[in-house]
Amino acid sequence: MGMKITGLIWFQDWYLDGPFKRSKMNVNYLKYIIGVLIVMSGVILSFSCTSSSRIINESYQRLEKYNIKTLNTEYGIMSFVDEGSGEAIIISHGIFGGYDQGYDNLYDIFGNNYRKIAVSRFGYPGSNLPFEPTPTNQAKVFLELFDELQIEKAFLLAVSAGSAPGIRFALDYPERLKGLILLSSGVPSAPKTRKEIGRTGPPNFILNDNIMVFTVRNFKGIMYSMFGSKNVGSNILDNLLPVKPRRNGIINDGEITNVDMLVNYYDYPVENINIPILVVHAKDDPMAKFEDIELFLKRVNAETMTFPDGGHLIIGHDISIGIIDFIEKYKNE
Repeated sequence: MGMKITGLIWFQDWYLDGPFKRSKMNVNYLKYIIGVLIVMSGVILSFSCTSSSRIINESYQRLEKYNIKTLNTEYGIMSFVDEGSGEAIIISHGIFGGYDQGYDNLYDIFGNNYRKIAVSRFGYPGSNLPFEPTPTNQAKVFLELFDELQIEKAFLLAVSAGSAPGIRFALDYPERLKGLILLSSGVPSAPKTRKEIGRTGPPNFILNDNIMVFTVRNFKGIMYSMFGSKNVGSNILDNLLPVKPRRNGIINDGEITNVDMLVNYYDYPVENINIPILVVHAKDDPMAKFEDIELFLKRVNAETMTFPDGGHLIIGHDISIGIIDFIEKYKNE
């Protein structure tokens, strides 16, 4: 803004005191030019606001296109999508997620195969944020869903911030899992205090639909840096919207979910997990550091799919075949 104002003042000084010299006609013409610029700026701003409103409205409409189901649990209402048939795969989505992103992730990996169940974790679209929204209580809600859907055993795909409740479920209810798949996941790598960890979520001011649209449209470099790849598609960025129905969940992930495995490190004795584990991770992931994965792998018996690049979303690599092979290998366990 400062550069624009300075530029306008420079233009005025140059026009009036430069080769055109000050005259009544020139002053009136300058006023006309400035008026046109102001009108053009207003039109551009109006168009930008209209465009943002359209994008936001479309994002809310997209949320309603899913076949949404609800379950009244001990910790409030939980919304989920349950589509397909066969082997059950349940996803614990990452930050900025929900049943919509969870289901899209499952469909991208499995297509029309398997039974795909995508829940909205605490505070995400259609799900309440309870008084104690911890990974332990989220795992209890997953168990209620298993019972409600009469699923004896399933595979659990835990993505990014969804790894804490996923690992918690594997520790507390291993008899209900055929396998645990950790995709670009955070892990209990070492004990840390909250002060040592620092902030793990976005600043709260950005958790606004209009601000998020502006950020996604005008600061793509920041988004690319966050995901660790310049090849992040606009559809992926658009799927961060709408933000308002995800706000409580995002804040909860930043304050509780993301830090639980480190602050309460000794409550996660992952050495005791005796079900099959598959770790899928890129070595250049800027959000879930690979060095943490290396520490985790020393504590567990796990199969791995690692990639030299691709960032947090493992862009440019096909992860489907390896995950499907893992499921086919252990589905009769």
